[in-house]
Amino acid sequence: MGTPLTGSSVASTYTGLLKNTDNSTVGPSLKAISDGSGNDSALQISSVAVNATNDFSVATNKLTVAAASGNTAIAGTLGVTGATSLSSLATSGAATIGGALNVTGAITLTGNLTVPGNLAVTGTSTLTGDLAANGNTTLGNAGTDTLTLNSDNITVPNLTNVVVDLASDKVLITDASDSSKVKSVTASSFAINSSNAPQVKQTFYKDSTAAGSPFVSTSTGSGTEITVLTTSITPRSTASTVLVTIAVNYSSNNASVGSNAAAFRITRNGTPIGDNNVGTDLYGIAPFPGVGDFSITALSSQFIQILDSPASTSAVTYKIHLYSTTAFPSMWLNKSVSDVSGGHSSSKARVSSSMILQEYFA
Repeated sequence: MGTPLTGSSVASTYTGLLKNTDNSTVGPSLKAISDGSGNDSALQISSVAVNATNDFSVATNKLTVAAASGNTAIAGTLGVTGATSLSSLATSGAATIGGALNVTGAITLTGNLTVPGNLAVTGTSTLTGDLAANGNTTLGNAGTDTLTLNSDNITVPNLTNVVVDLASDKVLITDASDSSKVKSVTASSFAINSSNAPQVKQTFYKDSTAAGSPFVSTSTGSGTEITVLTTSITPRSTASTVLVTIAVNYSSNNASVGSNAAAFRITRNGTPIGDNNVGTDLYGIAPFPGVGDFSITALSSQFIQILDSPASTSAVTYKIHLYSTTAFPSMWLNKSVSDVSGGHSSSKARVSSSMILQEYFA
């Protein structure tokens, strides 16, 4: 509490009284408040405004405004119920904005930004760190908006596999004629259907060669054709390759002529493919390891694969042959020699053989 003027004369107290600097009444113009000795204070008043010419503070440090810079420090909570326009905003602690935040200038974030609600950015934004969006994310609001992804390592780990509906589904592609922009096309525009998709052809033989008519190897041409495994395919493109896979299960009578007296050959339209003809007269793509009378209940197997390039869109026919030079063993498909000579019983195995042609696009 200040000292009262009770009992004091004007002559002894006027120097402590406050007044306008020119001793006039309060009007529309700002005038400094001075004491009775004419010393101006930092406070100016008028009938329409109040002004402080130097630093301003409330309760020492609860609210301070620096006169030279305009910097303002608020020790407590700032509550703003109306619109606020800020040319720049710096916070050393957490900032919570319960309503809309509209920023027309640049924003620099050196730490984490958490937005529990919607975030709308109408201007240019640059993020130099990681961006994690855990909710729905919309980029762009018009067909002319541009989204550029400079990374070549884009992952989408949670996609669900679906069956492609060629009539209705769409596919994303990059358009080489339009700056590699990503565009959507209907799956049907690729014209992938049963008439032009990569093919698989199979000849599956599960019968067995009759006892009196085995396949007997020969040195004529490419050898004796194993006719029951012949398979044809018409490639979709001259650049297509064909994977030829053959599984031959058989028995043989060649114990007296050696265990490798013949070889298997594969031909495409009559031309041998895959043969090893270096330094030998008995050559082919795979050996014929026969099983003779010393093990008449046994079966032998040969599995052959070759990736061929027919370079054609016309039908091509693949055949397997049994070729020999001086000894000519016989071969029974899918059953043993004892099955041939002694008749079948539940203890004698009978199996299957096959040729599969798989087309691959370049």
